[in-house]
Amino acid sequence: MNRYQVLAAAEATVKDREGDYGSPQQNFERIAALWNVILAVKLGKEHEISAADVGMMMIGIKLARLIETPDHQDSAVDAAGYAALLAEIA
Repeated sequence: MNRYQVLAAAEATVKDREGDYGSPQQNFERIAALWNVILAVKLGKEHEISAADVGMMMIGIKLARLIETPDHQDSAVDAAGYAALLAEIA
């Protein structure tokens, strides 16, 4: 895939997912709320995870996977998609 194909695939994925999971803002806030419950003892109230943090951490997950398999196009597409969503909600 070239860069334009990666971005086109990311665009298609982002469009598809909104129908499945709701708006990026709502979905990332929901994920943040769940992660805050799971990590409450470790983080404390003063260090809660935000929707923007979720976007950054999801990109981090994709980067960690790409370190193992840098040619895995799905992870590259997903990272581009999460970067676009992060730009929208941040």
